[in-house]
Amino acid sequence: MRAVSATSVNHDPYRAGMALGEALGAVEPEVVFLFSSIHFAAPDLIEGLYDGLGRDDVIVVGNSGDGCFESSGVFDYGAAALGLNSDGRVSWRLDRVCDLNDNLERKLEGLISRVSEGELPRLAYLVSDFRVDPCVVEATLNRTAAFPIVGGLAMDDRKGAACFIYANGEVTNDAIVMLAAYGDLEFSLAVGNSQPSVGHPGRIESANSHIIDRIDGVTAAEFIERETGKPVLQTDRGVLSVRISSPNGPDEARLRSIMLKATLSSGSLGFFGGVNVGETVQACQADPEIMLDEIRRIAARLRGQGSEPAAALIVSCTGRKAFLGPLIEREVNELKQAFSPGLPIAGFPSRGEISPLPRGEGYTRNLFHNMTCATVVFWR
Repeated sequence: MRAVSATSVNHDPYRAGMALGEALGAVEPEVVFLFSSIHFAAPDLIEGLYDGLGRDDVIVVGNSGDGCFESSGVFDYGAAALGLNSDGRVSWRLDRVCDLNDNLERKLEGLISRVSEGELPRLAYLVSDFRVDPCVVEATLNRTAAFPIVGGLAMDDRKGAACFIYANGEVTNDAIVMLAAYGDLEFSLAVGNSQPSVGHPGRIESANSHIIDRIDGVTAAEFIERETGKPVLQTDRGVLSVRISSPNGPDEARLRSIMLKATLSSGSLGFFGGVNVGETVQACQADPEIMLDEIRRIAARLRGQGSEPAAALIVSCTGRKAFLGPLIEREVNELKQAFSPGLPIAGFPSRGEISPLPRGEGYTRNLFHNMTCATVVFWR
C-alpha cells in the first residue's frame, strides 16, 4: 500500500482542492478520503481535487466535520485528504442510501446486503448526515454487518446547522455513504474511550430509544446526581458522560454523551445514541491525561505489531476536541512519534463515531460511540 496525505487552508475551495489533488497525484491513488471544515464544503472543492489529480476515475469519499486532521496538525478551517494506492491488491466499491427519514432501517439493510453480495468486505468506511437516527443505524449494523465498519457522523463547526458528504464528484447530505474494501487489505483498528468511572454502576429499568427514564429505582437524573454528587449541568458538556455495557456483551462497552438540553421534567435523560433496558450504566468524568495516555498506549501497541504502516485514518469525537483544546494535536502526534513524522494521516472530528472494539484476534459488533477516538492503520 502506498499513501500520501495533504492539507490546504486556501480560502478558495477550488484552489484548495487543486492543491490537494496535485499533492496526492504522486501515488496515483485508487481512492481518496476527503475531509474539510464546513466552510469548504462545495462542489468546487471536489472539482479542484479531480483537476489536481488529472484524472476523474478516482473514488472520492469523505465529509465535512468540526475541522479536519492531517499529519501536519488539527485544523478548525481547511481541507485534508488521504490518497491510497494498493497497486490493484484491493478493490473498492462506493454505495449510498438517501432520504434517511424514509424507512432508514430497510435502506441501510439493503446497503449492507449490496456490499456483502458475493464477498464480504475486509473493511468499510461509513459516513452519515448527523441528523440520522443513530439508534437505528447502530441496531441495523449490529444485526446485519458481518465485517468491521469505521466512520461517523458528518457535521459542521459545532453549530448543528448543516453538514455535507463527498461521494465521487458530488456533494450531498441526507445520506449515508459507504466505501467497502475487498481483497488484500491489511489494517489494524484501535479505539480510545477511556474515562474514569464515578460512583457505582446501575441497571437501566426503563428506557425508550435514546432516552433513559429510570435506573436502579430512581429517575435517570436522580441516579446521576446520586453517583456524582451533583445534578447534571450545562457546564458538564464534554466532561460528563456515561459508559453503557450490555449484559450479553460486556466487552461492548461504549460511551454516551448526555443531551443536556433534552433533560425532561420527569427526570429522564436523553443521550447521543441508543440505550436499552437491562444494560448497565455508569457515570464517567473526562480526564485529559488519562485520555491522552490511552492514545499514547494505543500508538505504542500498534507500533509493537512490527509491520510498516502506510497511513492512518482518524475519526474522533468533536466533544474530545472541545474538551482537550490544543491537546487534541496529540491524537495525531502520538501516531507520528510511534511510527514516522511523515506518516500520512487524515480524518475529522465527528458528531458520533462508528467502530467495533478490538476483541482477541477479531472485533465486536459495530457500535456507535461518543467521546471516542477510532483509528485505522493501513499496513504496507
